[in-house]
Amino acid sequence: MTPRIVAVIQARMGSTRLPGKVLKPVAGKPLLWHIVHRLQKSRRIEAVAIATSINPLDDAIVDFGAAHGVPVIRGPEDDVLARFARAAEILDADIIVRVNSDAPFLDADFIDHLVDAMIDQNGDYVLLEENAETAHCGVDPFTRRALDKLMLVASNDPVAREHVTGYFKLHPDFVPIARAKPYPRLARSGTRLTVDTPDDFAFAEAVHARLEAKAGEASLADLLLLLDREPALRSINAHVRQKEIVASGGLALIRCDGGGHYGFGHVKRMIALARALRDREGIGSVFALNGSGDGLAPIQQAGFAAHLLDSPTADLSTIAHNPDLLLLDCRDGPSRVAIAALEIPLKVLVDDGSERRLACDLAYYPPVPQAAQLDWTGSHCEARIGWEWALLGPMQAPARPRSHSPCPTLLVTMGGSDPLNLTERCAHALKRLDPVFRARFVIGPGFANKERLARSIVRLSPNFETVEGADGLTTEYATCDVALAAFGVTAYELGAFGVPALYLGISPDHSLSASAFEHAGMGVSLGTADDCDDKAIAQAVWTLLNDSARRRDMRAAGLMTIDGLGAGRIAADLAAALTMRQALIRAAI
Repeated sequence: MTPRIVAVIQARMGSTRLPGKVLKPVAGKPLLWHIVHRLQKSRRIEAVAIATSINPLDDAIVDFGAAHGVPVIRGPEDDVLARFARAAEILDADIIVRVNSDAPFLDADFIDHLVDAMIDQNGDYVLLEENAETAHCGVDPFTRRALDKLMLVASNDPVAREHVTGYFKLHPDFVPIARAKPYPRLARSGTRLTVDTPDDFAFAEAVHARLEAKAGEASLADLLLLLDREPALRSINAHVRQKEIVASGGLALIRCDGGGHYGFGHVKRMIALARALRDREGIGSVFALNGSGDGLAPIQQAGFAAHLLDSPTADLSTIAHNPDLLLLDCRDGPSRVAIAALEIPLKVLVDDGSERRLACDLAYYPPVPQAAQLDWTGSHCEARIGWEWALLGPMQAPARPRSHSPCPTLLVTMGGSDPLNLTERCAHALKRLDPVFRARFVIGPGFANKERLARSIVRLSPNFETVEGADGLTTEYATCDVALAAFGVTAYELGAFGVPALYLGISPDHSLSASAFEHAGMGVSLGTADDCDDKAIAQAVWTLLNDSARRRDMRAAGLMTIDGLGAGRIAADLAAALTMRQALIRAAI
């Protein structure tokens, strides 16, 4: 009797790493369309279906199925195994080809190769022979017998519930495993072909463009030959790590302030951390933003879901479904009591001296004076204090030395919103200096009256220029000689780029933090803006611009002190802590 073979694509709109990715376009067609289109080329597969959840978000997948004649089976959101069992029953399947929704470069002939080997050897699951390499990913054929045994024996196992066939790989004696012969056309390793992040989508678009292929017509074999010819294409998403087959450490809820009078520093550094969690550790993020709508834009542009809160103390329990990790980076936020009441396995705080830290499990601080003075009595929180935990916005510090110009460049940056209007004040203060330097004034996205301010500044001096609409300041950091900056996240970025800096604090707390940078030799604290007059600002700028030896020492101190790797370091630390916490929870059940 010929077995009935069906392909079941597991898909949800609520992907932890990139929400809604399954319907995002690649070469003009939704990601799901590519997968269905390629599966339909198989000579073995009789039917293709999609298994999704009952979450209303996934109604969009049902609509996709109806529009393309693909049946959609729905089941529990937190139990992929149960969805597959329901799909197998409805479709009357003898063999199920489990298909990931992040694999747009499937090869139907390779899938048939695996299925044929499993049938010929009477196996219940199939892998390639030992040491055989393949670039193909995202499919796992297995039998109904194997599925029934999983449901009977391992239905409560977290790996079986989430990864289904991953259980067979971790328990190779569970069912008979067939071994398919190597498949030479696809025999490559080290190539990332799954689509889980914005950089993965960029890679998929790039290879379609280079192959001049229509949607669904870029064969995997041709793609591999292209990568052999143009290996630089791999760099687009080579930094992204594939999720491991473990109980998911899945989702971080990030609560931060941003936009309006808060500025964008908290948002920038949380985006950097969210990217490191997603790309390096396989942990997705959902943002809960306190502030204004302009703070949402950079988060959404980075590919993360974001919700604007109606108050600093808004209830966080409704923002994300069962998050594994809470990250707090806020000045105004929930109370210690509210945080303690949240049933989230790991609670983490970044650079915050408030009582919120006492309800957390981990806290990260640069070595500023305030961090050393914190009292942790009555708390189980572990504090990590040091320059290695300095969290910056998305950036890459330059390796090359800075060139010297007879006309040095001063960068003036007062944050993303500049609520004290320090940019204009500094422009008037610097106007009195002999114009042997060029000054570039950053007009941030949250500035009021941006056009009027820009016109006013450039009229003050022919050596004054403005920087407007920049997505980031890495180019400015790499080309300036000195910076005059409002203390904040920018100070850490300037240190990582080796830019000698003068810091203006917008509060006594900021000035105290700036003193740690001065002590480390990276810059000079001018105190609070209210206590530093315009003449003192101009004199400090003039002195540093004319002291090249001191600037060289400051540059070296910055490069040695802040390496720009804090986001990745914190992400790895959090992933390890979360894995340990989840193991303890499972052991206690």
